[in-house]
Amino acid sequence: MDWNAKVQATLDHFGSRKRVYPVNQSLKLIDFFAQKATATEEEMQSYGTAVFVGTILGHVTTAVHGKGSVPLEGGWYRHDFPSATYTIAPGFAKAWLAAIPGR
Repeated sequence: MDWNAKVQATLDHFGSRKRVYPVNQSLKLIDFFAQKATATEEEMQSYGTAVFVGTILGHVTTAVHGKGSVPLEGGWYRHDFPSATYTIAPGFAKAWLAAIPGR
């Protein structure tokens, strides 16, 4: 998968129209997730409510994979419900961090 292209698609997606949540707030969550690699639900929700986190992850999923759920194989992240953790795909995280220097 071309993660650089998927990161650009994500940035384009957030900039394409007005969003319910401020884009800057949304991107900060993704920045944190990319830097952390694995984060608990509690850590993710330090950026906003569970609904906020789900909405932002959903926007990225739409940009990366299209409408629907994150694929079990090759998804940009996975959510482990028993341990209440999120893990980002290393390739997406690396491409994201390269795209956001200084932010």
